[in-house]
Amino acid sequence: MGVETLAIGALVTGIIGAGTAAYGAISSGQASQASANYQSQVAANNAQIANQNALYATAAGNAQAEQSRMKTNAIIGAQMAGQASSGIDTGSGSPLDVRTSQKEVGELDVLTIRNQAARQAYGYQTQSMSDTAQSGLDTAQGQFAATAGDIGGVSSILGGAASAGSKYASWQQVANNTPNTGYTDTGKF
Repeated sequence: MGVETLAIGALVTGIIGAGTAAYGAISSGQASQASANYQSQVAANNAQIANQNALYATAAGNAQAEQSRMKTNAIIGAQMAGQASSGIDTGSGSPLDVRTSQKEVGELDVLTIRNQAARQAYGYQTQSMSDTAQSGLDTAQGQFAATAGDIGGVSSILGGAASAGSKYASWQQVANNTPNTGYTDTGKF
């Protein structure tokens, strides 16, 4: 095999290697982008779930507060009926104070229930904002990965071209400096 054949083989091998490296870099970037996009969608779904949970927590708190208020009203009604059946004047004095106190305690229970529901809803809303931010970050990461893969592919091609050019230049130098001995390689012995 002649020097020229070896040089051409090295050039072709270098070009194929550069193409393979470019394809690998681009494919890796695309795979990373697909993974980041998937994570982005998971975070977006989690944000929606957290928003729904916030709404459910508020609705549940309102229902519990209303249930507590009805229970308090029932207690006050029973107290008034008991007082009236005993012949006590229910419109003034201690009987009225007892019912007023019961109503205030009941309203405090209602406010406590609503406050707990609001704090729970706020926690879900905060989680939703965090998940939304993570979704945006994951999307950006995917875009950066795709760009990095493309840049890596171009870099591989340019590096392969530079290597091929360097090998070609070396071959030309060897070919130009090799003395002519009159010997021709025919491949036969």
